[in-house]
Amino acid sequence: MKIILGFTKNLLIGVNLILCSFLFGQETNDLEGWSSIELDVKANKNLSFSVSEHLRYRNDITTLKNYFTQAKVQYKLFKNFEIGAGIRYITNNDDTGNVQGYEPLFRYQFDAVFSDKIDKVTVLFRLRYQNKNELGFSEGEGDIPIEYTRYRMGFDYRIKALKLNAKLFGEVFNEAKTTDSNGGFNRHRYTLRISRKFKNFGTVAMFYANQSDYSTNTKKNKSIIGFKYSYRLNLSK
Repeated sequence: MKIILGFTKNLLIGVNLILCSFLFGQETNDLEGWSSIELDVKANKNLSFSVSEHLRYRNDITTLKNYFTQAKVQYKLFKNFEIGAGIRYITNNDDTGNVQGYEPLFRYQFDAVFSDKIDKVTVLFRLRYQNKNELGFSEGEGDIPIEYTRYRMGFDYRIKALKLNAKLFGEVFNEAKTTDSNGGFNRHRYTLRISRKFKNFGTVAMFYANQSDYSTNTKKNKSIIGFKYSYRLNLSK
């Protein structure tokens, strides 16, 4: 118990640092719009599945960036800890360079999630590994998989008077195959998410994120505004 309390205390300190960075972040040079709809199925006490459709725009929400279908599975190993896996089939709009058009991509990911409730605040930490590549090409033909390890921490707070949930996350990305001098840590993202669950309808969420990319090849900042609707089927009752 002392180990868990000490770990969550350190996470809260980290969240405070994230909040400061979020409020006093850098000026952005692009605005993206992300939207999604999700069906979540709780199979039993420990196992759940979800499938979702996503649509994303860039260039101040004027140009299609990509759209994709995602399927995920999550399993609760024990109290406060669960693991998960997911796949994405992505249609990407490549509108730069000599060869342009829509290209199919595939991404898979593995997650480990720790959460702990302290008073009225739930502290969360997620470790994710993801791998993405273009379909139809081999590494010999120039398709090099893009691998990231991602570290996300934050907290979840229930605002009972308004029947809202507020979540604040900070996340850093580490790219496995990179020539950058920063050891692959070339992206970070801060996200503020507000959601409300409606009886017999589902959950509606809106979020704002600020993301900075500072690899050798990509140096830019952007804001992201998003909307998500999700509906849960509980088969464990």
